[in-house]
Amino acid sequence: MQGNIVKIGLLGCGNVGQGVVKGIELHSNKILCKLGVTLVVSKALVQDISKERTIGGVVLTQQPQDILDDPEIEVIVEVMGGEYPAYFYLKEALAKGKHVVTANKLLLALHGTELQAIARRKGTCLLYEGSVLGGIPILRTIQHGLAGDQVKRIRGILNGTTNYILTQMVESGKGYEEALQEAQEAGYAESDPTMDVTGLDAACKLVILCRECFELEIPLEEVEIKGIQGLTGEEVAEQKRQGRVPKLVAEASVVEKSSSGPEKRREGIIAKVGVQWLSGEAILSHVSGVDNGLSLETQLAGELFWKGPGAGGLATGGAVLSDIVEIAKKVVIERSIGNAAR
Repeated sequence: MQGNIVKIGLLGCGNVGQGVVKGIELHSNKILCKLGVTLVVSKALVQDISKERTIGGVVLTQQPQDILDDPEIEVIVEVMGGEYPAYFYLKEALAKGKHVVTANKLLLALHGTELQAIARRKGTCLLYEGSVLGGIPILRTIQHGLAGDQVKRIRGILNGTTNYILTQMVESGKGYEEALQEAQEAGYAESDPTMDVTGLDAACKLVILCRECFELEIPLEEVEIKGIQGLTGEEVAEQKRQGRVPKLVAEASVVEKSSSGPEKRREGIIAKVGVQWLSGEAILSHVSGVDNGLSLETQLAGELFWKGPGAGGLATGGAVLSDIVEIAKKVVIERSIGNAAR
C-alpha cells in the first residue's frame, strides 16, 4: 500500500472497539504531526450489522475474511474477546504477515507464547498493552523501562470490575448482588460477569505479567484462583469495623532452589488470585472504584507502584491505540526503507 495512510481492520466493535475508533478520531491530528501518517479504521467485524454504534465511516461486515484477506489492511486489531474464534483469526493474520494488536487476556494467557513465536517468524508485530491494567502503560514500561532490572515479586489489583463491586460494598454498605447490578448498569461489568467475579480475568493478566516480568511461563491452570462471589455484606461490615477492606489481589513470585553450587536456579512461579483483607497501611487498600493498582518489587529500584483506570472502553481503547501508533511507526520506517531502495 502506498502513501501516508495505514489501514486497520477491527475484529469486534463493542465498547473497546468503539473506544479505539473514538481515540483515533480525537488524536488524528496529533498522530499525523508526530508520525506523518493517517490511521484509518476501514472495516470492522461485528455480529449484528443493524446494531447502533457511535462510529462512522467504517465498513461493517460479518465475514472475517473480508478483513483477513484484504491486502490494504496492514494492522488487525482484535477486541472481540474469548479464546475462539479469535485464536484462529489471529493465527491467520500473523501467518499472512499482518501486524496484530489485541487486548484479549484469556487468549494471551492460553496462547500468547505460540502467537509471539509466529510473529517473530513472520517479522510482524504482536502487541497487547491493553490486555493488562487498562489505561496504565505497564507492559511497555516492563519491556523497556525495566529492561536493566529484575522483577522479584508482582502484587496488584488487576480487575476494575471486582474492585468497583468491593468498593461499593465497603463504602455504601451494598450487598454483593446489588453492587454487581450497579456495576453492570454503569457499564463496568458485562452482562455475564463470570470471568471477572471468579477471578479468572485477574489470573489471565497475572499469567501475562509473569511472562513479561520473570520470562517464565506459568500455565493458567496452575494459578490458584478464588473469586469474590462468596462475600457477604455482613462479613464486609464486620471487617470494616476492624479497619480492613477486601481487595481481589493477584500476586506472584519466583521460587528459587539452591543448587549444589553457590548459584540459585529458578524452579517455577507461585501465583494466586484471591480476596485479601487489607489495613489502611497497605498501599493497595487505597485503590478504589474501577482503578487498578500494581506493585512490582525489583532487584535494583526496590518497590514501584502504578495506579489508574482498569475498566471502561476508552481507557483500554487508549492502550490499544498506543500499540497501533507503535506499529504505525514501524510501517512508516519500512516504507521509507522500501522507497529508498527503489
